[in-house]
Amino acid sequence: MKLNFKRILLFAAFVLLFQYGNAFKEFQSDEAKLARKLLADYNPEIRPYGMRENATKVRLGMTLSQIISVNEKDEELSTSVYMTHEWNDFRLTWNKSDFGGIHIHRLPADDIWTPRIILGNSKDGEFDVSLRVDTLIHSDGFVEWLPPALYKSSCSIEVALFPFDWQNCTMDFRLTTYDKSEIELEFAYGDEIWVDPAAFQPNGEWDLIQKPIKIHSSYRDGAEFQTMRFYFIMQRRPQFYVMNLIVPCILMTLISCFVFFLPSVSCEKMTLSISVLLGETVFLFLIAQRMPETSLSVPLIAGYLLFTMTLVICCVIFSVIVCNIHYRSSRTHLMPKWVKTFFMDFLAPILYVERPPQAQDAVKKPTRGSRTEKHVKDILDRNVLQAPSEVLFDKQARRYGFKARHVQNATGFIDVNSTPDGKVDVSSIPAAMTPLPYHLQCLVTNIKYVSSSIQKDQFEEQACDDWAYVALVVDRLLFWIYLGVFTFGTLGFFLKTTTAYYPT
Repeated sequence: MKLNFKRILLFAAFVLLFQYGNAFKEFQSDEAKLARKLLADYNPEIRPYGMRENATKVRLGMTLSQIISVNEKDEELSTSVYMTHEWNDFRLTWNKSDFGGIHIHRLPADDIWTPRIILGNSKDGEFDVSLRVDTLIHSDGFVEWLPPALYKSSCSIEVALFPFDWQNCTMDFRLTTYDKSEIELEFAYGDEIWVDPAAFQPNGEWDLIQKPIKIHSSYRDGAEFQTMRFYFIMQRRPQFYVMNLIVPCILMTLISCFVFFLPSVSCEKMTLSISVLLGETVFLFLIAQRMPETSLSVPLIAGYLLFTMTLVICCVIFSVIVCNIHYRSSRTHLMPKWVKTFFMDFLAPILYVERPPQAQDAVKKPTRGSRTEKHVKDILDRNVLQAPSEVLFDKQARRYGFKARHVQNATGFIDVNSTPDGKVDVSSIPAAMTPLPYHLQCLVTNIKYVSSSIQKDQFEEQACDDWAYVALVVDRLLFWIYLGVFTFGTLGFFLKTTTAYYPT
C-alpha cells in the first residue's frame, strides 16, 4: 500500500513538471524567442552576401578615445580606440510585429559571422581587438559591432626637428583572407577618424592636428587586397623640453662666456670651462636616451647641444692660449713690434681695454736701445766725470780748431789729452776733471752694477706687464667673438624651428 502511494506521488509530480514546462515555453520573452529564431540553422563561418552581388560591404571606422603615448626610442604609438564594424546580414532579419516590436537585438560576437580585420603594423603582436563585445542587430539585417581596443602600432619617428617636430603615424587595418571581390571595405564615419569631445582625453605632449583615413589597394596573385589606413598627424608641445633642456643649456653656455673675464692669474679658466662641458655632456646623454638609434637625421636639439659643446671646447682652447700669453716674459719671448701695434695701439682702444695711469707712465720710460738709454750708459761707462762747462768747451774747441782737453781713447773711455812725451798735460786739466782715485773708481763700478740691475729688473717687469696687457686684450677680443657666435647660433636654432614642415 505504501509503495503504491509513492508511485502515485511521483507520477503526479512528473505530470505537473511537464505541464509547467510547456507553460514556461509559452511564456518565454520575445528576445529569447528572437535569439532562438535567428541562431537556428545559422553558420557563423559563412560570410553574408546578397543575391545580386557577391561582395560583402563592410564599413569600418574608428572612434579615438586617447593617444596614450608616442615612444620615440622604440618608434611606437599607443592608442585607445573603439573600432566600428558595420555590414548587412540577410540571415539576421525578422518581422518586428512578430516579436513584440523589437527592432534591435544583441547577440554575442562569437555566435554570428564577424569580419576578421587585423592591425597590420602591430608592434606588440596583438593584432585583434581587446574585447569581443556583443553585436547590435537591426530588424532589417544591419549589424553594428563596436569593440574596444588598445593598440600599439609602429610609427616611423622623424627626429630632425625634435622637440619642435610633427609626426605622421599610421595604423593599417586589412582583411586576413578575403580580397576585394569578396569583402569590400568602406568608410563608416566619412574619411576622418571620429573624436567624441565628451569622451576624448587629450595628450599632454601631443596635439592631434589632422586625422584622415585612406583606402589603399595592393595586388597579389592577380587579386586586389584592400588596406584601410588611419593617419595621426600630430604636433609636439615643446614646453617641457624648452624648460628642462634648452633653457638650462643656454644658461650654462652663457656662464662659459664669463670665462674670458676671469683673470689668468687665478687659474680658474680651465676649471669653469671643463665644468660647463661636463654639464652639457649630461644633457646630450639624456637626449640620446630619448631618440631612436637612427642615422637618417640628427635631432635639432642634439645639434644645438653639439654646437654649444664645440663653443665650450673652443673656450678651453682659448683659455690655454690666453694663459700662455699672460705668463710670457722677456727671458722667454721678445714681443714683436706688430703685436704691440695691433693689440696695444689698435685693438685696445676699440675694445675699451685701458691700462691704469701708472702702467701708461711706465710705458713712456726709456726702453732698451733708445737714445736716452745710450746717453745714460755713456755717462755710467765713463771713468772720468766731466763737468757741463768742460763738455761745452770740448765741443766748441773742435768746432773752431782748438785743442780739446778730453779725447776718447782706444778703449772707448774719455781721457785727458797728454803731452808728446806721454805725460798728462796737467795745465789743461781743470780741477773737476782730474782722474778719480782708485777707491772712487771702485765705487763708480758698484754704482754702475746696481743701476744696471735695476734697469734690467724694470725692463723685465715692463715686458711681463706688456704680455699681460696683450693677454687681456686677446681675452676681450675672444669674448666678443664667442658671444657673437653663440648669439647668432642660438637665433639660427630658433629660426630653424619656424621651418617645421607639415607631414604628408
